[in-house]
Amino acid sequence: MNIYQKTLCCFSLFVLVIVLCLEHQYSAMRLLKPAPMVLTIVSVAVFAFNRWLWKSSILYPWFVSDPNLSGTFKGVLQSSWVDSTTGTMKSPIDIFAIVRQTAFTIHIRLYTVQSESVSLASSFVKSDDGRQDLMFTYRNEPKQSKRPQSSIHYGGTKLKISHDHQHLAGTYWTDRKTVGDMEFTRISRNTNSHSFDECTALTPVHWR
Repeated sequence: MNIYQKTLCCFSLFVLVIVLCLEHQYSAMRLLKPAPMVLTIVSVAVFAFNRWLWKSSILYPWFVSDPNLSGTFKGVLQSSWVDSTTGTMKSPIDIFAIVRQTAFTIHIRLYTVQSESVSLASSFVKSDDGRQDLMFTYRNEPKQSKRPQSSIHYGGTKLKISHDHQHLAGTYWTDRKTVGDMEFTRISRNTNSHSFDECTALTPVHWR
């Protein structure tokens, strides 16, 4: 649990205790009467913060320490993987990353022409000098027609986040003993795409 999660929990308990104390008139029933209303207000507040309020620029970075990466990123992937049918390393390919983020969670989906990846565990890692990286493990599922050459596999990724949060760059590795590099640039705040083609449709003409 990070600092603002802890703060929210403490604040919620504080509000609950204060309201109950103010309503206390030496009656157990009167003491508990406002509890449902307080819990409802706190629940709505936490929900709103988790979904929307945390994105406010006035809260970053003093209260919300994680950068807002929500959106669609377009990038290039260079893999060390060698095609078993030709014995050659493949040329760089286009790749999209959809980042869906709340105050408490972050999920990533990667799309290429041949496969789709989904994050299994994701987190921000802050170094001693203040720089933040995005790290996640993932499961990759190639299209059925590509599985004779590329099977389902698992991997991990570490991406450096640029100062303006618009660019990601880093490396990845897989359980097939392959590694590679990826670079991304955010092209949209939209997170509703669910395929390579839908991501491509979001891409500005000069990016295609």
